[in-house]
Amino acid sequence: MGKLTRVLPHAVMLVVACLLYWAATRIDVDTGGRIGPAVWPKAVIVFMGLLCAYEIVKRLLIGSEFAAGGLLSGTNAAPGQPVRREDAEPRHHRMLAGGIGLIAAYVVTVPWIGFFVATAIFLAVFPWIGGLRRPVLSAAIGLVGALALAVIFMRVAYISLPLGEGPFRAISIGLMRLLGVT
Repeated sequence: MGKLTRVLPHAVMLVVACLLYWAATRIDVDTGGRIGPAVWPKAVIVFMGLLCAYEIVKRLLIGSEFAAGGLLSGTNAAPGQPVRREDAEPRHHRMLAGGIGLIAAYVVTVPWIGFFVATAIFLAVFPWIGGLRRPVLSAAIGLVGALALAVIFMRVAYISLPLGEGPFRAISIGLMRLLGVT
């Protein structure tokens, strides 16, 4: 496979990143001196473009290739051969289905139980589905991760998050007071 063929996907994504950045420059909102809504898409797009440029340079100059095995890396298929569906371990399918189900449950429940509680539960359960069997560590990941995301979204990005209903709303409001968010 030629070097240009190896960089083609990254080159296409770099062009897409440039087009997306151009589109993001057209976001014009008066925010009164605060960070505007265009900052975060632009930051993600720049990061995406830099990663694509890095991969292009790496593949052209060094010639290295990255082969991700992912969920099917532990199969019986020979290297370089396509993986047959029956070669994949059933346990991986259950983990994948559990992860997809958890994401769907998060999306459905976050309006009712609020961002902080839903995110804490999500971040604690997701590693458990992936095989981490240390409940104290999972709970710590959930709480610290949800708190860090709440701080980033509320204090840095000034994003309004779902508060939830009933007692969950009270938890969210208490957290906002603790973080100094008005």
